[in-house]
Amino acid sequence: MKSKRLTSLLAGVLFIGTALFLSSCSDSSDDIVETQWEIQPYTVNASEWSWSVTNRRWEAVKQLKYIDDFIYESGAVIGYVFLGDQNVNEVQVQLPYLKSYELTDGSKFTETISYEYSIQTKRVTFYIEPSDGIEDPDAKVTYHFRIVMIW
Repeated sequence: MKSKRLTSLLAGVLFIGTALFLSSCSDSSDDIVETQWEIQPYTVNASEWSWSVTNRRWEAVKQLKYIDDFIYESGAVIGYVFLGDQNVNEVQVQLPYLKSYELTDGSKFTETISYEYSIQTKRVTFYIEPSDGIEDPDAKVTYHFRIVMIW
């Protein structure tokens, strides 16, 4: 009696396992979608930053190649900035990057380094935005950025 139950149980498990295995297999290659990406490096020299009175921040505009409606609507666009000296103490930080400063008079402000992009103009705007909105020429330094588009 025990032997019949065990045989029936094993046969049931084998049948269900085979059915699940066969139903999970697909011969359609349409199910596989390959991920694509494009990486664009940018350097914004200190002399390229211009003060935007409207946005109260330093801005630099660059062409954004490869952006299209599909990437804009269904992909991902991720920005990075490199900090430090290359091959010495360089780190790559995802944008936005926020850094707080304390001035000699005891006041504090935060500087935000970030980006925004437009599908209409196919341009990326990198910016340095001080929390106090004061135009500080010392903020204009050379930065190296990277824009990664994944779709």
